[in-house]
Amino acid sequence: MGSAAEVAAWCEAVPLLLRLAAAQGRTTEAEELVRDLRDGADAIGRLAELGRQLGVPSIGARAVTGVPGVSPGVPVDGLYVCPGGRCTRDWVRAPGVPTPECHVFGVPLEPARPLRHPR
Repeated sequence: MGSAAEVAAWCEAVPLLLRLAAAQGRTTEAEELVRDLRDGADAIGRLAELGRQLGVPSIGARAVTGVPGVSPGVPVDGLYVCPGGRCTRDWVRAPGVPTPECHVFGVPLEPARPLRHPR
């Protein structure tokens, strides 16, 4: 399976991939690759190739760097993450805005669990 960041990038691109696949009669192929990704198979390369064939812009992991010497903090209320724990996608919910769907698992993102650090 690809890196968690690659899975996150494809999660956000799945709706576009499926729309383009439907327009070109390749829905079954696209849905099978998404299912493979959900099941833990290494489908990133095959998704990228299908995306290239369908005209999806380049999909890749976003570079996110932390501050050297500073560990990540405890998630704030309203932080939502991958329901399958497979990717790095996260999202902060604004009041009144519905939680987005994970396009790999087909369910809403779930609230992040606070990390408990011993004192």
